[in-house]
Amino acid sequence: MNTKYFSHSLLILLVISTLLLGGCATSKDPVTLVQNFYEIINTEDVEKAMTLTADNYVVGDSFGTYDKSAAVIQWQAAVDAGHTFKLTDLLDTGDGRVTSCYEVFENGTVIDKSCDHVTRVRDGKIIFDGLSPAEQLWIVQQYYALINAGDLESAMSFVADDVKCRGACYLTGKASYQTYVEGIIHNGGRKEISNFTVDGDKVTYYYAFYNKDGRDVIISGTEFMQFKDGKIILIESDFN
Repeated sequence: MNTKYFSHSLLILLVISTLLLGGCATSKDPVTLVQNFYEIINTEDVEKAMTLTADNYVVGDSFGTYDKSAAVIQWQAAVDAGHTFKLTDLLDTGDGRVTSCYEVFENGTVIDKSCDHVTRVRDGKIIFDGLSPAEQLWIVQQYYALINAGDLESAMSFVADDVKCRGACYLTGKASYQTYVEGIIHNGGRKEISNFTVDGDKVTYYYAFYNKDGRDVIISGTEFMQFKDGKIILIESDFN
């Protein structure tokens, strides 16, 4: 046997195996990623936990929404106060959306619990983490940011197959609605939204649609989105 050749071949196999195993270790499904995030938070290593989040990471709770820099402060304050977290019944509902029940402990005593927790994962990173009402508000903001940027495909990922549009359009079904939105993007202009109210499965807000050069408001009014399982099922508008 050529021992030199054998040793060289074995070394190559070991390197390949290490790379493959390393790839598997870093390639996490959404549920595993969420579990790992909270396991790390419970060790009080906020900096390490943040490596599992995207640059546009948002946290939403009963008190407000926080971008990544503000979220770091909130998480650090939580662990400094002796808070730990237990997630159960984790379920990947599709498109990187993970629902779960949770318990929050303060120095071992339960201080909060519910089953309306949602975490969103995209490209192997957490982009949203919070309660269901905050998720709905986040979707509204994400949806129109994507439309204004011309990213139709990403925007439609938030839309249910049986979506209904009323007021600005009278359409039913994702395919028809996508064609409608595609026309809006093609014609230019942008839609600005503000003054949000969350009520159950609905988010209501004021909108103003500007022309292509961004100077004049073409139309404005009030609009609401209705949600089911993290998807937009109804968009209804009125006009001033």
